[in-house]
Amino acid sequence: MSSQVGTEAGESRAQTQHRAVSETSRAVVDAVAEVAGTTPTALPGLNDVVDPDALDAIFAGDRTNGQVTFNYAGYRVTVDADRRVSVVESVE
Repeated sequence: MSSQVGTEAGESRAQTQHRAVSETSRAVVDAVAEVAGTTPTALPGLNDVVDPDALDAIFAGDRTNGQVTFNYAGYRVTVDADRRVSVVESVE
């Protein structure tokens, strides 16, 4: 997995790219933890907002389009078909 963390217009944001098919849910938790400056275990359970198994299944194939966006731990998370995970602070 590769990642980028930075700020843009005062927002914390991160993008990660993961290769393994089964790690989408893990990549989400890791990316949010990185932006939040904490450990993955300090975050609430991902299953409080999305089914991790379903998220992994959505990105298990060779998708060429689409994305999933949801709020998690105060951040807006978007997973693209190319398995890029983007994290920005949520406005909610």
